[in-house]
Amino acid sequence: MYNLGTLIKYEYKKLLQRKAVWIVTLTLMAMAAASVILPPFMTVISSSNDNGDFYYLYDQYKAQRELATDLTGRTLDDKLLIEMNEAYRKENESTERITAAPDSEVPYSCKYDDINSIIYSLGLYEADNAYTSTYDNGIPYYTGTAAQLYDLRKDYLQARWAQESLSDEEKAFLTAQEEDITTPFIYRYCGSYKSILATFTILSVMVSFLTAVCIPPVSAEEHSRKTDQIILCTRFGRRPAFLAKLFTAVIFSVAAALLLFISFAVPSFVIYGTEGFSAQIQFHILDCTWKLTIGQSVLILFGISIAAAIMLGCAALYLAEHFRSSIPAMGVLIGFLLISSFLNIPGQFCVLSQIWSYCPAKLISATGGLIDHRLVPFFGTYLASYQVGPFIYLILALLFAFGGYFIWRRWQAGGR
Repeated sequence: MYNLGTLIKYEYKKLLQRKAVWIVTLTLMAMAAASVILPPFMTVISSSNDNGDFYYLYDQYKAQRELATDLTGRTLDDKLLIEMNEAYRKENESTERITAAPDSEVPYSCKYDDINSIIYSLGLYEADNAYTSTYDNGIPYYTGTAAQLYDLRKDYLQARWAQESLSDEEKAFLTAQEEDITTPFIYRYCGSYKSILATFTILSVMVSFLTAVCIPPVSAEEHSRKTDQIILCTRFGRRPAFLAKLFTAVIFSVAAALLLFISFAVPSFVIYGTEGFSAQIQFHILDCTWKLTIGQSVLILFGISIAAAIMLGCAALYLAEHFRSSIPAMGVLIGFLLISSFLNIPGQFCVLSQIWSYCPAKLISATGGLIDHRLVPFFGTYLASYQVGPFIYLILALLFAFGGYFIWRRWQAGGR
């Protein structure tokens, strides 16, 4: 098509010859890897003895991974809860420290951290209630049954749904989704996937920033240097020239999302292992009402990230053509990124709050798209935000692409 490949190579040559592109990309990749690698090796935890001993957070993760192999495939039932409480009781009553290994300072009870986190998520340790008691040293522990724990989770979800002002139809739909979730929960260690899930908010911010910095100058500099008319004097024409710009912007944004995801994922797999793809998401995100594994959740958020990257690439190109300058385009993208990262719209503004929740900085996170219970009606059924979000991003991408082409074509035809 009018030798489109030649135009694309030309656009990529302009993009990759910019030092800022390489500096920002490599810096963000290094920061992504460092955000996964450094915390486990720099976080120091003091031992409970009086000798001043300590261990690193990585030691705790490593011990938990080794010990939790015995729990793989077991259900969260009364037997497992009693076993967990017995381990905590021995640890609190023993005069000698019970560690994960003879040469380790990590307590043996770290084996049950993922299970104990469910009780923490329900807030049962925050105050005395009918389901908790305390050891002699004042540390609380759960005394209820597994059935009561699951009932408490249902009550917690009902309270969340009421707080979010869901309709009766939405509550009925979510209740039906809950019935499909495997109960009792089946435990599997999934340290690396939990680590990756926690990084998606940072990933969305980095992709937005990288796109805002790198894409607008490539297109806008043609206006400032008055070289766009020279390009149009060639035999390629206006439409292929813009398609080359659009292709370059989209592929760069998608590649940026992929490279940053790899920068997060590879260190996570090296540090925490690769097992646990099929672990239930409810062990990590208790109020998730969808029948998903934690591996599927990672893939879903990565897919949303790709859709968001396509939209951001098209938006950056549109803004560059609209302002015919890179500075305003970067300002708009980075400004929106900052506002959407920090501004929350209260839930009582139902429609506006739900629309705002589809911002990439909100949706692309473990606490965003995966646990947002507000639904979208769709031909007699409902869709979750993580299902609707990618389609919204792709539709916006098309609008930005056509809008950018319309502005660019009018300017080249007689807008000077």
